[in-house]
Amino acid sequence: MDNAALVLFFVLPFLAGIMLANIAERNDSLRTLQYVYLAILNVGLIGVGILLILTGVMQPLLATQQPQMPITADWYGTGAILIIGCTAALLVLLPNVRRQAARLFPIDPDSIVHTTALSMTATAVGGNFAQMVLTNSLLTAELLSELQAQGVSATFVDILVFPLLTLSVAALLSVGWMTRRSWDEVIERLGLTMPAPMHLVLAGVITAALIGLASAADQAWATLDPVGRERVGSVSAELTKNFTGLSGAFAVGLTAGIGEELFFRGAYQRRFGIVMTALVFSTFHIQYFISIATLVVFIIGLVLGWLRQRTSLTICILVHFLYNFVSVLLAGG
Repeated sequence: MDNAALVLFFVLPFLAGIMLANIAERNDSLRTLQYVYLAILNVGLIGVGILLILTGVMQPLLATQQPQMPITADWYGTGAILIIGCTAALLVLLPNVRRQAARLFPIDPDSIVHTTALSMTATAVGGNFAQMVLTNSLLTAELLSELQAQGVSATFVDILVFPLLTLSVAALLSVGWMTRRSWDEVIERLGLTMPAPMHLVLAGVITAALIGLASAADQAWATLDPVGRERVGSVSAELTKNFTGLSGAFAVGLTAGIGEELFFRGAYQRRFGIVMTALVFSTFHIQYFISIATLVVFIIGLVLGWLRQRTSLTICILVHFLYNFVSVLLAGG
């Protein structure tokens, strides 16, 4: 429950920003307020990045006073990446920068909703990569033992909050639910339609192919970098140890399948394309750090993006559900 509350604490400012942007889209008097909101959010995070770098400067001194403090932590890299991401998010607020971005993505540089999406993308990607760098630098046998001792494994409440609740709400708010579109228009915008029989067959074939890809990548990883695979695999196994059997597989498959697909392939991809969506999607899987597993997630994101363009979001949700469902069962076996 504490983990879920912490996630909500960090996510709520983004949800509020998405909601305000959609309201401001039809209310010009609120546009300035939205720009100020985004600026404050990112300036605050830049301040956090500076504090992280200062922690790196002070690390040798702190280590002598607090021997339990991990000396391996990459505070410099973590702080620098966070600052770069949030600085990019601030630059997006400049009209000329947005016009350049509009050459790459089908966005309207004058839309406050699209501006917010672009800015928050830079913020989120910077924050996610920063977490990957920090946790990877801290990933030692001692840390894993401490995680096991403290029992930090995810619970059913955790996965209900993220990804299901937060990403689903973010997706609905992003496409204008309660502000710019009716419920029927939201469903149409997201691409939630009844699947055709042939699309169901395609979903089964693609699911099997993705499971085969993941298995082959895992075998290659074990051969090329057995130490790295063991480190990442140990953390992932610890975080997901509460999800076993049919109930665990169903919970993981359903929450990730619905939440992640609603947000990434439903709301996000239409504006930022398959490749960008897959990249952002992969950075949200922080538990894999920067590894072969992250590359596999990126490839899966590309396949799901392709599938979204040729079928519907419903099929993407089904494939994502089946992939996670089978993966959890195989891991438990």
